[in-house]
Amino acid sequence: MAWRMAKIASALAFWIFWLVGPAWAELEICNDTAARHKIAIGYKQDGHWVSEGWWQLAPSACIAAVKGDLDFRFYYFRAESPGRLFQHDRLSFCTRDGLFTIAGDNDCARRGYEKSYFAKIDVGRGTTHYSQSLSTHSIQSEGQAEAKIPSSPGTWGLPFKGEAMFHGCSPVFRGTERFCAFVGAGRVFTVTEDSRTPAEIFTILRNMTPGTPVQIEGDWFSLYDNAVSLVLRSVQERAPNTQDQIHKKLQGEWYSVVDPNDEFTVVGSGRQNRYRGALTSMEYLSVMPYCGEFNTKGQYLYAWDSQGGTGLCYAIKEVSEMELVLIYLPRGTELRYYRLN
Repeated sequence: MAWRMAKIASALAFWIFWLVGPAWAELEICNDTAARHKIAIGYKQDGHWVSEGWWQLAPSACIAAVKGDLDFRFYYFRAESPGRLFQHDRLSFCTRDGLFTIAGDNDCARRGYEKSYFAKIDVGRGTTHYSQSLSTHSIQSEGQAEAKIPSSPGTWGLPFKGEAMFHGCSPVFRGTERFCAFVGAGRVFTVTEDSRTPAEIFTILRNMTPGTPVQIEGDWFSLYDNAVSLVLRSVQERAPNTQDQIHKKLQGEWYSVVDPNDEFTVVGSGRQNRYRGALTSMEYLSVMPYCGEFNTKGQYLYAWDSQGGTGLCYAIKEVSEMELVLIYLPRGTELRYYRLN
């Protein structure tokens, strides 16, 4: 019993560490002005230029414009706000209204895009994390007042409403901010505690139990793999549906019938895998009535790595108090697990 309790404690410690997260590699752009801006970036990918935007950025907020290792010394960005001038470096990329990702920086007009000038960001060599402020390039025009921040749907991106499961909140985010996460429909939704999301929503979330089914509404302003960044306008607890009830049954510790050394623990929407007691991958879980191209009658489990790895689909054949049977798709391999006492 003592060794099992030690394993559980170790898994929970890893789980908390994963939710809070260490400082990761990224290029972030922070709005240190009093005006809301929209942001676009330009960068090289697989030897070709790419432009991407627009992110809506509130005062005092930051956006991870490039996630992962910064493989190049120079990146490029553009910031726009009513009543302000952007000091660019006459380096052009293609842009358009709304959300976009555009390959190539030439022949913008011929391809139906606008030609916009960007400023250079020198992140240095061998840098893993770099923060760029807006005030160095976005200057207030004379005679213009700072733009006020609207709060109607669509202010920060695409209006979004959907069902999800509350995953939890971290106590610290980059040393000063909190973030809360939700999991649903094969995606993880994160909300950063800044001036865009009302403070009373975070008061509700800090008192909410992980695993609570919720209805969320807000603006979707960024997508990276399976991760969506949201500005939240409302969150309401809802009655559990069929998928929520199955998800609740998955909670706890399980081991493989074929190989008892293969174990995992489900806490909320996360699965911590172990082999011979050693922690391996951490995955998000979604129970859905479909999974990719698989949508025949039944329930499915979608699991994907917390660091953005490839997702896996399973048909849920059986889940009870003591037994779990999954069918790995598309091979049809049966995986049987028993609950640890």
